[in-house]
Amino acid sequence: MLVRIVQAIVHFVHLVTYSWRAVGPKRIARNLLAWSTDTEARNVDSGFDAKYGTDTNADLTPAEADIPTSRRRAATMYLPTMDCDLDAMLAALAWPAARLRQTTLVDLGSGKGRVVMLAAMRELRAVVGIELSPVLHRIAERNVQHAANTLVAPVRLELGDAAEFDVPSGPLIIYLYHPFRDLIAAAVMGRLVATLEASPRPAAILYGHPTLQRTLERDVFELRGVFRATVEGARRTKHFRIGWTVWTNEAWLAERSSASAVAELATVTA
Repeated sequence: MLVRIVQAIVHFVHLVTYSWRAVGPKRIARNLLAWSTDTEARNVDSGFDAKYGTDTNADLTPAEADIPTSRRRAATMYLPTMDCDLDAMLAALAWPAARLRQTTLVDLGSGKGRVVMLAAMRELRAVVGIELSPVLHRIAERNVQHAANTLVAPVRLELGDAAEFDVPSGPLIIYLYHPFRDLIAAAVMGRLVATLEASPRPAAILYGHPTLQRTLERDVFELRGVFRATVEGARRTKHFRIGWTVWTNEAWLAERSSASAVAELATVTA
């Protein structure tokens, strides 16, 4: 009992320290009453853990997750995605089943693996989780083992840096539940865009917005015009909008195809 009390106190201190830096005292003060009286906004328990015997609910700050010190200020705390929010984003993306079967979903900042497992319960080519925290990575490995009998798609968990991930071939979905700040996001987008320019194919980004923290800047996602926001939505609670945005490269692919067709026609008629 005493150990649990001490652990709770230590976690509270970590949480306050993180929130003070990440959210800021003014925003905390403005939202404290609303946050404390909005149970639905604070709830992260979708019933997933009770159903599959996993451990995905409990939050961890970057310090508690043992994120490398050099990257800790650019990291955000671990919070799980609600099942309904992922469902809403994938429904809004509306890719046909045939394409999804050829698609790899990559969760950057995959945490304890809830999205990896939820995605792998669908007919996808593969699901990859990339996590910088060794603590979260180990928990995710155990969780995937617990849920293994329910997974349809192959799963790969990698302990590594999202800014250096190997972009898979074929159609691609990148999932981000606000795992890092703009500097790292820009490095991720630079790598992703360069790969797609070298090998164009359908790609989408599903970005879950933070509830209180500042969202990533839109121009991070709009690098060189490859991705455009196509759908935005939110789950409304008593006081908050828990939002998300779907970014796709459909318009960019169409423009490239049209330009290629024009160039080919010009070559033939020259």
